[in-house]
Amino acid sequence: MTKVQKAILAAVQHPEGHLTADEVYMLVKKQFPKVALGTIYRNLNYFADAQLIRRVARAGGPDYFESNTSAHDHVICSKCGNMMDLYIPELKDFLKNKMQCEIVSFDLTVSCVCNNCAEGKCEH
Repeated sequence: MTKVQKAILAAVQHPEGHLTADEVYMLVKKQFPKVALGTIYRNLNYFADAQLIRRVARAGGPDYFESNTSAHDHVICSKCGNMMDLYIPELKDFLKNKMQCEIVSFDLTVSCVCNNCAEGKCEH
């Protein structure tokens, strides 16, 4: 693995958790000023396909990338775009019982207005 690839993976493990390719680019660019945005996209897609990271598609917005590859879903604030993890362990069984079929996979994304936006305190 190259130094740039290691930096990309490290950026995805950023404490904020869910980053767009542009946000990863800005973090990696601090360490490697000549890195191209295309390099970031290419490697993020490669890492996601290899299941080293997770791509979270967003309707009407850029994909997010995260290092948490465990089974979980997401809540996204429709005002500021902040994304949070959502764990509902019994959801797969619930869907299987409701649909009366084997669930292969699913991605649940709940849109909300976060408490900070609702209270006018959001910094995004």
